[in-house]
Amino acid sequence: MGYEYYRTWPLGRNACRHSHRKNSTQVLLRNWPWNRYEIDLIARTGKVWAFVEVRVRRWGFGASGVEAVNSQKQEPIIQAARHFLRIHDINAPQIRFDISIEYKRHMRRINHIPDAFICLPT
Repeated sequence: MGYEYYRTWPLGRNACRHSHRKNSTQVLLRNWPWNRYEIDLIARTGKVWAFVEVRVRRWGFGASGVEAVNSQKQEPIIQAARHFLRIHDINAPQIRFDISIEYKRHMRRINHIPDAFICLPT
């Protein structure tokens, strides 16, 4: 990871956070750590809790944000979300796992994908 990654990554998270606020979603936490992983954004809309993975991509560079969050990367997000709900004693009637992707080149564009992947009950 080069300088470009470290310079643009916080900007991408902030842009995605502001995008959620415009859609009447309440962003509760950013960068919530659990073990060696972190959840980028934890948000809530009504009774629905959303755990959001944020990706920053350049146009035409590498895998799309959705493809980059494969099953190996989904598992720690799901475990972290379960842990968050458990330690805060939250009985969430609905949870979802979203991916927000900021594409940048000359203009920035944010693509938010609600329910990007599912978590089966255990």
